[in-house]
Amino acid sequence: MRLLYLIDSLAGGGAESVLANLLHYLAEHEPQVECHVATLYPTPEKSLAGKNFPVHCLDLPSKYAGSGAARLVRFLRAEHFDLVHVHLFPANYFAAWASLRVTDVPWIYTEHSMWNRRRRFLALRALERIIYSRFERIVAVSESVARSLIQWLPSVGPKVRVIPNGVLLPPGYPNRLPGSVGDRATILFVGRLEYVKGVDVLLRALAALPPSVTLWLAGAGAQRAQLEQLADTLGISDRVKFLGFRTDVQQLMIEADCLVLPSRWEGLPMVVLEAMAGGTPVVASAVGGIPEVIEDGVTGWLVPPEDPASLAQALITALGDSDRRRRICDAARARVAASYSIDVMAQRTLALYAEVLGQSVASQLASRSEM
Repeated sequence: MRLLYLIDSLAGGGAESVLANLLHYLAEHEPQVECHVATLYPTPEKSLAGKNFPVHCLDLPSKYAGSGAARLVRFLRAEHFDLVHVHLFPANYFAAWASLRVTDVPWIYTEHSMWNRRRRFLALRALERIIYSRFERIVAVSESVARSLIQWLPSVGPKVRVIPNGVLLPPGYPNRLPGSVGDRATILFVGRLEYVKGVDVLLRALAALPPSVTLWLAGAGAQRAQLEQLADTLGISDRVKFLGFRTDVQQLMIEADCLVLPSRWEGLPMVVLEAMAGGTPVVASAVGGIPEVIEDGVTGWLVPPEDPASLAQALITALGDSDRRRRICDAARARVAASYSIDVMAQRTLALYAEVLGQSVASQLASRSEM
């Protein structure tokens, strides 16, 4: 089976991370599957360290370059693939238009988020209905993502399949426990510095915590200057470290005492799964697919979005009781191993491919018999 994965780039982010995990897993465990990747835009080579799959770049001159679909069509006609699996916008739009020209291969799309800016405009619903109709199956990374998509586009309901993101499970996790909130403690945020991630809420929560608690912000984004100003206004600038985009997130998780994700909306964030797999306690907003993974007080701590006071209290709890924190970390790791490992995700994904390819072959044979 020869597969093509189409994505904007592999430069960073949750979708890119889960795809990279899947590709490495298939290369190692499924030798009969040949995987290729096509990116719309150039990807820094450092992000592909140890890659064992060919990466082709369509090299679009801009994000919405009109030549995108044509370049994809030319590439697909020069190569042969049994199936194309697409991730993210605008790759899904280019793929939908290309599918009108390349009709001998099935197309699958993965929906990673429960909301996007396009859904602000009802006029785009008709266009999106056409775009999504071009895919034989649509993978939703959580039940909440599936419900949100079907609410936006009811016609896609029969095509939607839920396959949660999968992470690599470390062989173990460091035998370290953070001190109580009275000691020096470090909380970690990993993600884009954008409105959706709720970092402003986190800064207000930090201002209510003891001065001994510091915050690491690992990520880049348009709101950095605004967040730096907010930290200064709140009088906590000396307790906040803006680390920028980092490639050593796993090490940061080991060094931090707690991961916090105060998002306003989410799909199924990889950073939460990675922290749970590695033994880092997690405090997160009860949005999107997060409550499907975290049971409050059992595998982590959940708080309402937009609520700095509740977030501060949850962080105090997460940093306070060492024995309870250990139990929660153990339960979280077991939860990820059972339902959110890359092994589970890969096998469910391959089963979906078999389903689609089986129906595709049957359809082709039927059409030939009618000729």
